[in-house]
Amino acid sequence: MIDFLKGIPDVSLYFLTWGSIALWYRKKPFKYFKAYLITGIVLFLLSSTTYLPKILINSIESKYNPIEFSELDSSQVYHILVLGAGSTTDPRLPSTMNISSEALKRLIEGIRVYTHLNNSILVTSAYSAEGDKSLARLSKEAAISLGVNEKQVKMLETPTTTLEEANAFKDTFGTNKKIILVTSALHMPRAIEIFKDKGLDVIAAPADYLYKDGQRNRISFPSSNSIELMNAYHITVLKKWYYKIFKK
Repeated sequence: MIDFLKGIPDVSLYFLTWGSIALWYRKKPFKYFKAYLITGIVLFLLSSTTYLPKILINSIESKYNPIEFSELDSSQVYHILVLGAGSTTDPRLPSTMNISSEALKRLIEGIRVYTHLNNSILVTSAYSAEGDKSLARLSKEAAISLGVNEKQVKMLETPTTTLEEANAFKDTFGTNKKIILVTSALHMPRAIEIFKDKGLDVIAAPADYLYKDGQRNRISFPSSNSIELMNAYHITVLKKWYYKIFKK
């Protein structure tokens, strides 16, 4: 089901379906054709221009602010868990170039937190559908190449979903660890909910913000970038509903 949510329900699919139906009925006696056509055009413009997608993205990303180091107890040992986000395995490239852009941004934030704490363990996570190396191992190699002490990096190599990452951390480290959870800002609210449902004590360290206050948020011409933002919001909401309904 998670693979289905990642792939098929793209908002562009809805507009393609809408367009196909509009073509089918354009010469047929359909009483509400004009209303149908206008509604579809309005929804397309709202989804494909900058303004609405950024508002919707920000409504989720703003729930957690970037981590404040002043609020952390420096005497505590923190496990900095960097959640996975995709990778490839090209033998020509270093590990930093084999993990996805989103995963790299998460890892950089994890390393930033690691360098500010005296007692911390960096935990990389997730399997990889590409090649022999897991994303967790690629991320570990990338972290070491960026200056992290190899002895301070642990791995969770088998999880394929956020729920599995929470279960894997719980099974490996128990429930009494202080966790700094690093993931994309859009993903953070659902990740926090899942980890707390598993009885884990987590502090949010969001990364990879899609919306930034410094950006000019105004109505723009339709673009694929805006569609991608709307789709990211759409997938996030679907996954949230799926977890709330099935919680397993």
